[in-house]
Amino acid sequence: MSNDHLNKRLILFALPFIVLVFYVTAGSHFGYTPDDTYIYLQFAKNILHGKGISFNAGEPTYGFTSPLWMFIISLSGVLGTDLYTAAKAIDLFFAGMSILIYYFVAYEVIRETIVSILATLAYSLNIWLLRWAGSGMETSLAVFLMLIAFLFTLRNEYVFATVCAALLALVRPEACLLIVIILLDLYINSHDKQRARKMMIVAASLYVLLLAPWLMYAFMTFGTITPTTVRVKSHVGLDIGDMIQEFWNICKIIGASDGIGLVVMIVSGVLLLRNFSRDGLPFPTNEEKFYVFRVSVLALGWLILIPLLYTIMHVHAVSRYLLLVTPFITILAFTYVFRLLLRSPMNRFAYAGVVLLAGVMITQSQIVYQATVKPGIEAFQVGMEASLVSIGEWLKQNTKPEDVILVWDIGALGYYSDRKICDGAGIASPEMIPYVKAGHTAEEVVTQKLYQSSCDADYIVYRSEEPEAMKKNANLIPLFTKPFYRMGLLNMELRYYTVYKVRKNLKTDRVN
Repeated sequence: MSNDHLNKRLILFALPFIVLVFYVTAGSHFGYTPDDTYIYLQFAKNILHGKGISFNAGEPTYGFTSPLWMFIISLSGVLGTDLYTAAKAIDLFFAGMSILIYYFVAYEVIRETIVSILATLAYSLNIWLLRWAGSGMETSLAVFLMLIAFLFTLRNEYVFATVCAALLALVRPEACLLIVIILLDLYINSHDKQRARKMMIVAASLYVLLLAPWLMYAFMTFGTITPTTVRVKSHVGLDIGDMIQEFWNICKIIGASDGIGLVVMIVSGVLLLRNFSRDGLPFPTNEEKFYVFRVSVLALGWLILIPLLYTIMHVHAVSRYLLLVTPFITILAFTYVFRLLLRSPMNRFAYAGVVLLAGVMITQSQIVYQATVKPGIEAFQVGMEASLVSIGEWLKQNTKPEDVILVWDIGALGYYSDRKICDGAGIASPEMIPYVKAGHTAEEVVTQKLYQSSCDADYIVYRSEEPEAMKKNANLIPLFTKPFYRMGLLNMELRYYTVYKVRKNLKTDRVN
C-alpha cells in the first residue's frame, strides 16, 4: 500500500475524529450566550419584522460589528428557524469547518500529513476557539474566512483570496488589513514584478468593488461607514501608558492559550534564521528557503499587524478578537520545530518532537480550559439567565409598549423586553457616544440626567457593586434587584442589576 494511500486513509479517519471531539467539547457549553449575541438577534428580529436594520424598531443604527453575520442570522429566520438556536448552530458549524480548513492550511505550510494532523489537533483544543464556538457570535465565521483566504493565497489563487478577504472585512472591520498581506504575498511570490503590480491593482480594485455596495448603503442609511462598536471601543491618540496596558492585555490573552506555542515558535524560528546560510542545515534547496521565508512573512506579518492595530487604536482586546491571529502560532511552531529536527543530527526524533509539542500544547489548553474557561462560562450562563434575561422578560410583561428603558448592557434586555432601549454605552444610541468618549460614568449619566439628550427614559436598569446603589436618588424608585456572579473568566466579584422606575409624578408600588 502506497504512502499516499495511507495518508489519505489517515486523513479520512483523523479529521472527522478531531472535529467530533471538538463538537462534543464545545457543545458541552452550548448554552453560553454573551450579551453581544442578543444584539445580533435583535437586529435580525427587526429585519424579519420589516423594521429595517435597527436595534430599536424603525431607528436605523450601525450598532453591530458584522453585517454579514447579521444577514446570515436573518436569513435563518426567513427560513423559519428560531433565531437564537440558528445563530448558535451556524456558529458551531463554521467552527467545525474552520478546523477542516485549518488542516489544509497547515499542510500547505508544513507539507507533511502527520505533522499537519497534530497541529490541527492542537488547534482544535485551543481554549478560545472552544469558548466562542456555539456562542452565536461572528467569531467562528471570521476564523473560517481568514483561514480560507490564507489557503487561497498560499495556493496562489489571489482572486479567491481577495473575495474571502472582502467577506472577512464584513465580519471583522479590522480584518480589512488582510488585503495588504495578500497583495504583499502576491508581489513577493512573483518573478515578473511588473505583472505583479498589475495584478495587485486588479485585486485591490476587486476588493473595493465587493465592499462598495455595503459601504455606500451604510453611509446613506446610518451616515457613517464605521460601526458604533468601533467608535465606542477604540480611539486614536498617543497615550503610551494606555498602549502598553492594552499590549500587555493582548500578551496575557495569547499567553493563556498559546504561551508554550509562542515560545516554541520564537525560539525555533530564531534557530532556523541562524541556519539559513549553512549548507544542508536545515534547507536543502533555495526553493525551500524561499517558501519558508514567504510563509513566515505572510503569517508573522498578520500575527503582528492585528495586535499592533489594537494597541495603536487603544482597543481593549478580548479573546475572540485574537482568534484572527492565534491559529498561526500553532502552525509556525510545528513548521519550525519539524524542519529543524528533520534536518539535524536528531532527525530520527523529528516525529517524536512534534508529538511532544502537540501533547504539551494540548495539556496547557486543557488545564486552562478546565480550571478557568469552563467554570467561567458556566457561571456566566447562569448569571445571564438569572439577571439580564429575567429582567428583560419582566419588562415585557410589566411595562407599557411605549416605555423607554435606559441600560448599559443592551442585548438580552432589548431582545426579551421588546421595548425601546436607550443605550448608555452608545452602541444603539449614537447620541450617547460623546458622553462615553468624555469619560462620564453611568452614575453621572443618571444623576445628571445626561441621557435626556438621547431619550426620556421610563425605567433604568443599573449595574452596581451593591443592590439599589441609586436608591437615594429622589427621581428613581427601586423595584427589584438581580445578582450576577462572575461576569468575566477572572472576575469573581458579584454585581447587581437593579431596575428603577423613573419618577414622573406617578405612583408606583415596589416589586418584591
